[in-house]
Amino acid sequence: MTDESKLWTLLITSSRKAARLGIIIPIIFALTVVITALTGVFLPDTYEGSIQVLKIGLSIGFSIILVFYLITWFSCLDFLKETKQQDIADEKLRRLIVMNRVSCIIFMIPIIFFVGLFGFFKVKTFAEGKVQKGTLDQILYHYFIDR
Repeated sequence: MTDESKLWTLLITSSRKAARLGIIIPIIFALTVVITALTGVFLPDTYEGSIQVLKIGLSIGFSIILVFYLITWFSCLDFLKETKQQDIADEKLRRLIVMNRVSCIIFMIPIIFFVGLFGFFKVKTFAEGKVQKGTLDQILYHYFIDR
């Protein structure tokens, strides 16, 4: 395997993994909020019991979210380390790697990690060549990758 084929494989697997792990975070958040709210409203008889159920449920849910965030964070860190000092001749591959690196860096900032998730999905789509004509993906692909 050449360096560029290894980098293509690394890019595709890294973006797929980040996209899959990244989609779990909002799903767990939604489930945590809904289940905790319903449990806090319907199970306890007192106001104090409701507050206690809400505290316990939210702390468990947000802990699970933190675990998935850290798993994705460390996989991004591995990708950044692997592609740190690579000299790439293929222009498309270089731009996709830069786009994935930027998405990883943005994802690592907790306040704006959703922007990084969007970047992971776009890198995955662009790397796999599944850009549909007449969509926003085609415009983004032309602007960022296929100049």
